[in-house]
Amino acid sequence: MDDCSIEINANLFNTSKDVYTLWSNNKLSSISSFIDKKLSSIDIPTVIVFEIGHFSLPLKETNYQWAYKNMVFADRLCEKIIKKYKFKYKIIPTLLINNLDISDDSQSKKVINKMLKNQKYINQKSLKIISERNLKNRAFKALKKDHTLAKQFIHIDGKAYLKDADYQHDLAAGFVNDDGDIIPRCGLILTSYLDQVCRLAKQRLHQNEKINILFISFSEHYYEYKRVMLGVDIYSKGQKSLNIDPMIFHWDFSKEKIQLSYKSTSANCWKDLLL
Repeated sequence: MDDCSIEINANLFNTSKDVYTLWSNNKLSSISSFIDKKLSSIDIPTVIVFEIGHFSLPLKETNYQWAYKNMVFADRLCEKIIKKYKFKYKIIPTLLINNLDISDDSQSKKVINKMLKNQKYINQKSLKIISERNLKNRAFKALKKDHTLAKQFIHIDGKAYLKDADYQHDLAAGFVNDDGDIIPRCGLILTSYLDQVCRLAKQRLHQNEKINILFISFSEHYYEYKRVMLGVDIYSKGQKSLNIDPMIFHWDFSKEKIQLSYKSTSANCWKDLLL
């Protein structure tokens, strides 16, 4: 995803000497409290979807360590939700794998099996593995089929950007080929991902016509965090019968503060918070 990267704001956080366990306990408490507050404001059936993380193959050891710690953290967060709310909310944990340039899936299976070891609430059956390779194809077909979707973008210097009143997204959603077609990257791939997980959510609450999705995403890198926000904005524009309440987190366990961006379904603007 290097072509979609934007510069990391290195001054956003202060480095902490806290050990991972202390960090995890503190953040688990603050995040679970924020989730409780959000759930209390929703009055329709809700599915909680976790994007536990996204990583690229071949996987570096430093990336694996972050992904594994994230899995442990997400498992503990699921535990708190399940113990408090019992069976009131369905939970769908997901992992997004960037395998656009990798044809062999054996490594991802080994990595995922290793990450799931010793988890109590997230297991092989509940975890949904989503491939960026498939998402890119789905997004391209959607653009060709839905002209309204394609018209949401402005083409500048061979890249496609989401049109919005303030041009707040400086991250390209895709590239434009010689025929004028948008080749999906970044935000458009996330849009296809959201379409897929929303279908899963509807299946879990098939008896309800109106449902809400509390979408919780964890990003290690700043550009990943930004592209998830972009994907949510693109997807939300085309949704009329589905509510999505996003909570997008950016952290890397070595830094004291984590950044949270969130908004309600009816809101256009994101709110930012440091935890």
